[in-house]
Amino acid sequence: EEGAEIEAGAVIGDHVAIGRNTVVGANAVISDHCQIGRDCRIGSGAGIQYALIGNQVIILNGAQIGQDGFGYVPGASGLEKVPQLGRVIIQDRVEIGANTTVDRGTLGDTVIGEGTKIDNLVQIAHNVRIGRHCAIAGHSGISGSVTIGDGCMFGGRVGVADHITIGNRVQIGAAS
Repeated sequence: EEGAEIEAGAVIGDHVAIGRNTVVGANAVISDHCQIGRDCRIGSGAGIQYALIGNQVIILNGAQIGQDGFGYVPGASGLEKVPQLGRVIIQDRVEIGANTTVDRGTLGDTVIGEGTKIDNLVQIAHNVRIGRHCAIAGHSGISGSVTIGDGCMFGGRVGVADHITIGNRVQIGAAS
């Protein structure tokens, strides 16, 4: 849309939609078919693929959104990669810190709920669903297929095992 700004060295793929007043930082890469809403800021060196991003979203420098998750199964010749076919959906007013990774879903989508704030150096694995208005501090890792309710707060270096559900308004202390 009019008013979008693309800084030097940024790469924009085919069939990408970028909303009004959104800034894509220097050397960021937005892959084919992504959609980015209005009034967003995509930091320098960020990579975005297989993603639908809402309005007023901030993605800081070096963050990687929509990369393949860690999906392998044993096969006749060793580990075989499971195709990753889902997307990342980031709702309005989310902030994602520098060098954080958010994996795309395997079959379904990875979803980050409205108003959620994610610190630097956080790993969000494939098929994770984070509720609205959560806060996740740095060095935390959320394993695959975890569901997190609304209003949750995670201290730094929290690790969450795969395939569990965390209810609404849960607080998890640092290094748990």
